[in-house]
Amino acid sequence: MIPSSSSENTQAELNALRSEIRQWTFGIRCVFAAFNLLPLYYCTRGLLAAPAFKSIFEDMLGSQDKLPSMTRFVVSWSHGLLAAVWLLAVLAIVLIFRASRARTVWITTVLLSVFLLMTGHLVIATLFEPLGAVIQNLSGGGM
Repeated sequence: MIPSSSSENTQAELNALRSEIRQWTFGIRCVFAAFNLLPLYYCTRGLLAAPAFKSIFEDMLGSQDKLPSMTRFVVSWSHGLLAAVWLLAVLAIVLIFRASRARTVWITTVLLSVFLLMTGHLVIATLFEPLGAVIQNLSGGGM
């Protein structure tokens, strides 16, 4: 009777330990997913502001044809780009929660963060660089 009691205690302790490990793993994955929220917000805000720049550029320049091609692309396709960025972010976060290996989780987190930061910065630079040039030309400064 004693050996069976000790094996039941061992099994109960093992189950409790597995449950605690699952809780810790879920918590860590939540932290990794949360690391991507700030870059995703940065990228989203830039892409949501892009349509407003369309009217600004048309008022200042009269036509979008005077803008660099990258700026025209971002202004025209901002909602499509936003949908693609969000789809990629959701897929990466699902991978963070579904991956069986720890290495996959942190590599996915780092790659998504870098991608979102680079995309957000590219969008912001693509919009503000021509705006700065237009303002400089309107104020009488040469390029």
